[in-house]
Amino acid sequence: MDSLEGELREETGKNNLPGTMLAATNLDGTFNYESYFGKASLKPDAKPVSGATTFCIASATKLATSVAAMQCVERGLIGLDDDVTTVLPELKDIQIFTRIEDGKPVMEKAQNTITLSHLLSHTSGLASIEDEQIMEYYQAIGDPKGTLLMRYFVTEDEEVRAKALPEVQHAMENLSLEPLLFEPGTAWNYGQSTDWAGQLIERLTHQSLESYCQTNIFGPLSMKSTTFRPADHPHILENLMPMAWRNKDGTIKNEASIYPLAPKVELGGSGLYTCAPDYLAFLTSLLRNDGKVLKPETVDLMFNYRIPDESIMESEKVKGFFDWGAHPDDVGTEYDHCLCGLVNLKDMKTGKKAGSVRWGGGTKSFWWVDRAGGVCGFYGTQILGMAEKLSGEMYRKFQIAVYDQIDATK
Repeated sequence: MDSLEGELREETGKNNLPGTMLAATNLDGTFNYESYFGKASLKPDAKPVSGATTFCIASATKLATSVAAMQCVERGLIGLDDDVTTVLPELKDIQIFTRIEDGKPVMEKAQNTITLSHLLSHTSGLASIEDEQIMEYYQAIGDPKGTLLMRYFVTEDEEVRAKALPEVQHAMENLSLEPLLFEPGTAWNYGQSTDWAGQLIERLTHQSLESYCQTNIFGPLSMKSTTFRPADHPHILENLMPMAWRNKDGTIKNEASIYPLAPKVELGGSGLYTCAPDYLAFLTSLLRNDGKVLKPETVDLMFNYRIPDESIMESEKVKGFFDWGAHPDDVGTEYDHCLCGLVNLKDMKTGKKAGSVRWGGGTKSFWWVDRAGGVCGFYGTQILGMAEKLSGEMYRKFQIAVYDQIDATK
């Protein structure tokens, strides 16, 4: 751990990384680790990051929404294999985009219904605006969303990026509905599925996602700095870490965040703000299966679920999605997807055992729960940009350091 801590102090000290927060524990509580590196912003007078520092965790939000959905299953409000369109009629007649022909999109009516298990395992067919096929669809119909990814994340023209920022911010606080890319249950694709699971929870419980999660997850776990609405919580807003951006030349800067503070729609896939101790408390509850937010058998079901058709995760598109940007040691890893995250099917060189579940967010906030190894951990920071690779490298080293330190005490 000393080597990693030295690297992080050096990288954050010279503003090559924004403030970084690490937290991990093990099953029996004999290993507990929290460390904080760097400052809350790139300004010389910024205060150091700490356990009070809050930040948007983007797609790491999905775990909380999955747990909330499983609570709805526990309470008999819906079944995993139930048709969600009875509650979400917007999804009932959604069509499948198949191809472009003569410059126009060709659409087909879906034959399968979308179920809750489809939403939680990303096999619903729903996509998002960063998907290449969806960009192709929008370009064909002349919608500017078709070039939004290029104009904000890919371009090197800062003026173009600045003009695209309001469009990205609008997209991040509104629930979009793109065409399906395949029949529900027949393939895997990253997209808006968990956002729609959040809407399902709201309609089943007659509460906002914020209200429901505060009462049923954040409250029971004393997660007092976790919310979908930081603008409503002065202490969260006061400690909020500004967003950083990695430039193509490798330098970083602070800039306006794309994530809303008072969202029009509380997005279950990307809208959560938290702090490192809060999120570790959440992971720890699931690791120890303590019954505070889910019954033990429900936690088992959530983590042990596998996509019924094994060939789905073997497609070249899926493999390419997970291999893109991966460490060479991790390229080619066999994965499945449970009801709350990605599952590695074999032991990893980082130390994670087969069956470990993990996910992360675009802000470079990552989590893992290794039930076989009895370890969970969280890496938090706040940086965007296609050029940002260093956070992923530090996260990988953090996992290795955690397992090495635990092994050294055995």
